[in-house]
Amino acid sequence: MDSEARKAGYENICEIGKERIRRAGEKVKAECEDEERAASLDIGFKVFKLDSSNLQKWPPQPKDLMASLQESMDNFLPDRTNLDVVYEIALKLGLDLSYEVEEREVDGQTIYVIGAGALMICLDSQISMETAEALLKLHEEYEPETWQVVFRDTRFRSDQEKTNIKETLKSAGLDEDAFISI
Repeated sequence: MDSEARKAGYENICEIGKERIRRAGEKVKAECEDEERAASLDIGFKVFKLDSSNLQKWPPQPKDLMASLQESMDNFLPDRTNLDVVYEIALKLGLDLSYEVEEREVDGQTIYVIGAGALMICLDSQISMETAEALLKLHEEYEPETWQVVFRDTRFRSDQEKTNIKETLKSAGLDEDAFISI
């Protein structure tokens, strides 16, 4: 059945909705009398698609447990981006998807800051004391009321380094249960 929408190139109702939102945003900008204000209006939006988790489930193979453990060391699905993981974490922690997600580079560390510092996520390949120092700088900058940090567990240089980072962040006011490693 060829509807007018399909003839216009829209494959589904979601595509129609996105186009209507784009047009509405442009109309708001066009109707704004102050040109400077119109230019600074944020008319963007995010579109999310329901998908499976970005984290691999561990299917233990009793016949070759060591190989099974080695394969599960990198627990992110290979076709997923860090931003995919960041949004999944935010959802699982109950944060609103409308919160801004900032990607900050601090002392060579990439840290995702969500909700004006309420959640900070580092998925870098080497999590070290420099990472903790970068988080502390961001915490001072944002001064959030509440604070949680999430790390990729397999990326700590060592268990000792992980413990030192946790204790460093605790001494700066991070609650024990607000230190999360996935």
